[in-house]
Amino acid sequence: MITAQALRDRARSAVAELGGGPLAVAVVMRRVVRSFAAARGLPLTDAALDSAGLLSAPSVDRPSLDHLVSDYLFPDGTAVDDLVLEEIGYVYEALLEDSSRRDNGAHYTQPELADEIVAHTLAPVASPDATVVDIAAGSGVFLLASARYLASSCQVPTVEIVTGCLYGADIDPVAVDIAKLSLWLLCEDPTLPLTFLDDRIFCGNSLVGLVDPAELPANVRDPKAYADAMIAVALPLGGRPGRRLEEAYAALSRGRRRPVPVVRPIHWALVAPEVMARGGFDAVVGNPPYLGVKRVRDAIGQELRDYLAHTLAGGTTRRADYVIYFLLRAAALSRGEIGLITTDSVSEGDTARFGLGALLDRGWQVARAERSAPWPTAGVRFAKIWLTIRPLDSAWLDGRPVSAITGTLEEGLSLPEPAQLDLEVPLPHGYQGTIVLGRSLVLRPSEAETFARGPLGHAVRPYLSGEDLVRPCGSTASRFVVDVGKLGLEELAEDRALARLVRSKVRAERRRHFVKYPQLKERWWGFLSPVDELYRDAAGLSHVIAFSKHSKHLWPVLVGADHVFSNGLVVYPTQDPAAYAFLASDLHRVWAMRAGGTMLNTAYRYNPSRLRATYPFPVDLAPLRPVGKALLAALDRVGTERRIGITGVLNLVGDHHTHDLATTDLRQAIADVNHAAARLQGIEESLATPDLTPTGFGLTPTRQRALMAALVDQNLTLAETSRTSPETSRTSPETSLPSPETSRTSVETSSTSPETSPR
Repeated sequence: MITAQALRDRARSAVAELGGGPLAVAVVMRRVVRSFAAARGLPLTDAALDSAGLLSAPSVDRPSLDHLVSDYLFPDGTAVDDLVLEEIGYVYEALLEDSSRRDNGAHYTQPELADEIVAHTLAPVASPDATVVDIAAGSGVFLLASARYLASSCQVPTVEIVTGCLYGADIDPVAVDIAKLSLWLLCEDPTLPLTFLDDRIFCGNSLVGLVDPAELPANVRDPKAYADAMIAVALPLGGRPGRRLEEAYAALSRGRRRPVPVVRPIHWALVAPEVMARGGFDAVVGNPPYLGVKRVRDAIGQELRDYLAHTLAGGTTRRADYVIYFLLRAAALSRGEIGLITTDSVSEGDTARFGLGALLDRGWQVARAERSAPWPTAGVRFAKIWLTIRPLDSAWLDGRPVSAITGTLEEGLSLPEPAQLDLEVPLPHGYQGTIVLGRSLVLRPSEAETFARGPLGHAVRPYLSGEDLVRPCGSTASRFVVDVGKLGLEELAEDRALARLVRSKVRAERRRHFVKYPQLKERWWGFLSPVDELYRDAAGLSHVIAFSKHSKHLWPVLVGADHVFSNGLVVYPTQDPAAYAFLASDLHRVWAMRAGGTMLNTAYRYNPSRLRATYPFPVDLAPLRPVGKALLAALDRVGTERRIGITGVLNLVGDHHTHDLATTDLRQAIADVNHAAARLQGIEESLATPDLTPTGFGLTPTRQRALMAALVDQNLTLAETSRTSPETSRTSPETSLPSPETSRTSVETSSTSPETSPR
């Protein structure tokens, strides 16, 4: 018998021998599918596949081609008797590791994961006539799992479930063919035509198309062509509702021409009319593609991205991941249950706001969730999400019962969305650091030492990155950068060595970027984005406050103001201990993590602009200055005694085995900052009291949530005050924030948890 890994390896070799490309993949996959059919005693020939239009492959010299592929796949006559049907999909994924499918964020799901998602999703609706759809079906692993689960739980033949209950869609035609063939093999009925699922499993973009038949005008002669034309005229407009779209639809109704969209829509109202007529599918399951916000536009294009935002998400998704479109489409198609594997960013930032948060506002509930785990075969982390519209008495979060689950996948009821505020903020603006672009201007210390001796040595400056900031050994620059953007080429020529570097390396590197960044053409020897405002505001300061833009622990670090700061940092041009105390407080940290940033795998993306626009700032931070000075002194003492940087210091603070005097004093200084910040906000101090437990030093999840609830309440109060009395400015704490009595939230009102959030 052949092993699964051996089959994948041999399939790769066979595709390579055939010269690679889609046709080679189709030929190899045909032979793989035929071997699985033979192992089950099912007759399957190339002629039958040709007749059904499945896995289309060239017919030239078919016998010789088949013999060649067979020699690579099964050189010793081995069979696939012991392999599960899902292995067909695994082979296909193995052939596409470097393909556009992988680039578009698709990852094959292990059968046991699919079984788990399916079991919890279908249990409430399991019946012989339940309808289930996977809108990113790939090669059908969730459909196979659904067929087995329903056939077993309802005690009916598998073929009845496959032909009566299952629907699917995928954008990849080869994956769709494999899904159809895998289900045909599962039924083990040779009398079934290979085309028996052509009206159930579709090739196309499941996010694009009409869901409600009422969207079509009455008495349309060819509903499919007309629906396609509606998509074709809406896509260039980004799906934005308004006069231009209405005019485009009106012109369509008057004309005879039916434009064809550049994408292949799936009109669920037309392909599953009986299902949609009764409110949708009983369940939606699947594993949508994994694409972070920065990859969405490149992968699907700005036009389609705008269209999805307007047609599925009400017009804006800001910095949300691709998964929210599948989540929102699933909700539009389901009348009861949803079970999905998603990236763990589904519970963070804009992805949570416009995805789960929006669905909870519409009446959906999170019945079960597991928040984060590493994906077995890719460098991402994933979450398992189950949603329902059924009334729930309780839910399950990370394997334990809870009262309810929020849109950020935490225990409890969801908090309202914070409002945008127009306040006088008592904190300097935080800036993203300089975008240097490329490596040609960046120097190692030995190189920098040489250039620093030249006439323009002052242009060689220390370059502080996010990695430098969080190094356990200290927050010092490990590299230098040539900062000559404000000099003319004639001035640069005064330093021959530096000019030679710039002309030989920098110009060659920058030329490759001229198309994307045309502004570089005029001063190609400078930084792409120098952020002059940051350095202007920091002029005259000896230190500034910096955060790593992507960090597990949002902690401010006081660093020298003489650096060039990389774009991996957010820098506040101030050295005021009061500002430092606020930025080090858990009030700031909780808000930044939950309402002022987004998530990238396990790290937070710090967003100072969003923090500034929504946090209910007090009028003045000056009362925090004494505790800020004490905290800085305590940090310096531990760092100096141990000769470690901020990451090492915070690791000690979170180590429940460490109880030396300096570390204990530092923990107290952190608690003092929290309490002072809470008093300044008019919030009960107990909500900001950190605890030391085996998991770290910080606020328990219950306190984090209660603290966030108090801050959101202040945010909404300020927003309402601004709406009702727009002429009233904030001049004093008494007129700007609720009193402690009105804003106080008690920890005792929430369930307690032994867990803490380590710093």
